[in-house]
Amino acid sequence: MSALNRRRESQDDQEEYWMKSAANKNKFNIFDDDVTVETAEELAKSKKLLTQCDDVDLVNWDDTPVSSAISEGIVTPDSASSFPKPSSSSVPYTRNIPPYMTHSRSQSESFGVSARVSFTPSRESSVPSIQYSKSQERLHTITQTTRDLRLEDAISGYKPAASGARNQEEEIQYLRRALKKAKELNFSPDDTIRRMMLGEPYSLEVFHSKEEKLQLLDKAIQVHDGNAITAVILFLRQTVKPSLFNLELQRRPVAVSHYVSYLRAHYDFKELGNVLGMLNRTEEAAILKYRQAISAPDVRGKMSALRGCLKAHFLPEPDLTHEANLVEQHASLLERQWPIEDADSKSEAQGNLVFKQYPRKVSILNMPLITTLYYNCFYHGRDAENLLTSPLAIKTQHQLSDKQYIWTALSARSRLKQWNGIEELLTAKGWFGNTKNVSVIGFDKVCEILHRTSAPDEILSKYLRLIDGSERRLNLAKKYKCHDVVVETLVHLRDRAELQVYASKLSPGSRGLKTAQDALRSSTIKWKT
Repeated sequence: MSALNRRRESQDDQEEYWMKSAANKNKFNIFDDDVTVETAEELAKSKKLLTQCDDVDLVNWDDTPVSSAISEGIVTPDSASSFPKPSSSSVPYTRNIPPYMTHSRSQSESFGVSARVSFTPSRESSVPSIQYSKSQERLHTITQTTRDLRLEDAISGYKPAASGARNQEEEIQYLRRALKKAKELNFSPDDTIRRMMLGEPYSLEVFHSKEEKLQLLDKAIQVHDGNAITAVILFLRQTVKPSLFNLELQRRPVAVSHYVSYLRAHYDFKELGNVLGMLNRTEEAAILKYRQAISAPDVRGKMSALRGCLKAHFLPEPDLTHEANLVEQHASLLERQWPIEDADSKSEAQGNLVFKQYPRKVSILNMPLITTLYYNCFYHGRDAENLLTSPLAIKTQHQLSDKQYIWTALSARSRLKQWNGIEELLTAKGWFGNTKNVSVIGFDKVCEILHRTSAPDEILSKYLRLIDGSERRLNLAKKYKCHDVVVETLVHLRDRAELQVYASKLSPGSRGLKTAQDALRSSTIKWKT
């Protein structure tokens, strides 16, 4: 009981010691419980506020103010000697108090705020000082003479006095152990590929040697996982020399296929062209370059790119002779379309009659060959063969067949209602200078084109009569309602019954009905029995 009483008396003496300090008695804290609103306003007007910045009173153990040098963290011999040593008669304190310690009275525990203690060594000492703020629970290590002291040395030299510092030290130790454990782990290609297939976290950076990387690639190919193969290939491309990468890639056709697909899907055409050329896949490389050339938005740039592609990738390869001819025709067509478009645009702006009657809907640039031929047959059908706009010049240069030319030219002239021009297209000279009607596409196709463009019945009947085969001619005549041709064909077939049925369907007083009645009354026709 005596020990307990002495301890209580010691605590009461300490409380009495701290509370009897007379430093700055004229200042008050407006946040105290016994301060009213009116008193706080009066204090604010009289400029006696207790703020966070100016209400820090540093006192010694004997309740005397501390000099400004000590309050700024600078200790001089004079200020150091001003601190009294605790007497031996006082109650022993459980903590080891440094020789120089300052106390912030305004933040002392008597006001309900955590204390802030500063440990400051002498100027000659090379041991770093420690400032500890209990309210923030942080450990600050400040060196004066040893600026490059390591964190491990600073922590090991002092024992943390707060839970925050201990937590920080434990976290540092945990990270060290985790790093050491990660370095000791043995990542195998099988385990890494398994993780990649299952979608688990993995790392390819742990594989450093060439052999390990190639084993990883072979394992990915072995399990037939496309995503893993592509990931390992990209890792190889980033970590090995290009020559070694290309060499190992050539030895693995499956990896090549996945890599080529990846480059094509990501539009990396430059690298794709290099890979195809390295693999001696010249046809694919040439087609790739051709696609790049025709994707140019500008016509002049497209023409230049096509010529360059033809010279670099098609002409040197004997196996690509046919493809080279097609690329040549494409470039020639663009070179023909460009001046035609320029001239026709100017002519249309000047008010040409043809362009007024049949306005152009789209530009001729980048149009297909047959469309270009139709355009020139429509607007420049009578031009001489030595001009760029001549349809015959297009037919000759691009090696079009007679059927392609006749069909296109006939469609254009039929739309323009140029019936004499159609006659010229379908007329050929015989052996002895006489002329006859000939159609390489067949007169049934000619009648189809004429009917689509609403040709007159006389013109349509004229070419219907030239169709070989009575049954075929009869069916088309009925389809196109050319009654004269139907009657003539039925008379030729001597089918009186069919003619009577057909005549009954005709309108009274029509020309077709009159022709049918005259044929039925004729006595010179020998009908089938």
